[in-house]
Amino acid sequence: MTRSALEGVIVISFGQGAVIPDAGKILGELGANVIKIESSEHLDFVRTLGPKNSVAGFNEGNRNKRSFGVDLRSEKGKELVRRLIKVGDVVAENFRGGVVKSLGFSYQEVRKIKPDIIYVSSQGFGSGGPHENYPCYGPMLSSASGMLSIWKQPEDPFPAGSNSPLPDHMASKHAAIIILAALDYRRRTGKGQFIDMAQTEVAAALMGERYLEYTMNNQVPQPLGNRCAYAAPHNCYPAKGMDSWVSISVFSNEEWRSFSKALGDPAWTRDPKFADVTGRLKNVDELDKKIAEWTATLEPRQIMYLLQGAGVAAGEVQRAPDTMSDPQIAYDKAIVELDHPEVGKRLYPNIPFHMSETPPVPAKLAPFLGQHTEEICRDLLKMSQAEIEKLKAEKVLESA
Repeated sequence: MTRSALEGVIVISFGQGAVIPDAGKILGELGANVIKIESSEHLDFVRTLGPKNSVAGFNEGNRNKRSFGVDLRSEKGKELVRRLIKVGDVVAENFRGGVVKSLGFSYQEVRKIKPDIIYVSSQGFGSGGPHENYPCYGPMLSSASGMLSIWKQPEDPFPAGSNSPLPDHMASKHAAIIILAALDYRRRTGKGQFIDMAQTEVAAALMGERYLEYTMNNQVPQPLGNRCAYAAPHNCYPAKGMDSWVSISVFSNEEWRSFSKALGDPAWTRDPKFADVTGRLKNVDELDKKIAEWTATLEPRQIMYLLQGAGVAAGEVQRAPDTMSDPQIAYDKAIVELDHPEVGKRLYPNIPFHMSETPPVPAKLAPFLGQHTEEICRDLLKMSQAEIEKLKAEKVLESA
């Protein structure tokens, strides 16, 4: 029987919002037993954006986990979590600075329970420093790193940003990688460790070349929109149809010749000022205008197929319905349908990788609050049903 890569690994997650929940989802996809610690009194704030078991963002970011409903305000609840930590491998949290310490679950306390524990702490600004206890959400990560200063068109009066909290989701991937590395280190040495990951540092890591532009050339980076400082054409162009667009990127002179040929070698593409990258960048406004006049006569997918057939990078700017019907997405099985007891059948991003020897586990629904409390008590804490019922009656435990 084929085993998943992280079968047998137990992750205790105090995750809230995006970073640690999304990292836990990834570990769950790899087969880890991810246990989400939560209660009705202190909900993951994403659960509060609608009916607690029906919030789309929560149900996406918390798949492949089990929910353990426990009152962390009570000493009995804390003791149950300590017992879980004792049989666990990883503890991960992204509470606001100081919260886990006040609950008695700082790394210093947890390592007394499990000396070889791998402990991941991820706040917006990390632990220590003048901003340690600042609350932080995705837009703040983009702004603090400098990302928002260039995330717009040059003529825009203010930063545009994105509704997708990119730094949050990049941080979650970093967290998963760090945990895998720490598990391997423990396998080789027997030692656990503390991992401090400031989410702003992850956002800053995405900005490396912009920092170099300033430190090496003493130039403050300016927004380029969809353009590129070292390639042209490199933009989104209007296509035939209402609000239809196509992205086109040409990096080399060879690709430019292929682009010209695909268009039928019109006279303007043979103008000497467009012959090399330097000339195209110097005359980029005129170049983009010429290309836009051509793209406006064709539908975006027509342009994509024509240019891709010539070896030129081009893609339709898709919306959700277009992506859902994309033949490549269908081939990759990138979308999976799951039937949720409260919201019904919904489409979710599938596990985005394929492994030949240790395939990921099938995608599982996000848990109801406290859905797995009793089975975790029985299977991991070896508690009797009588003990479980007593603690439920005392409001220490919560089950769905």
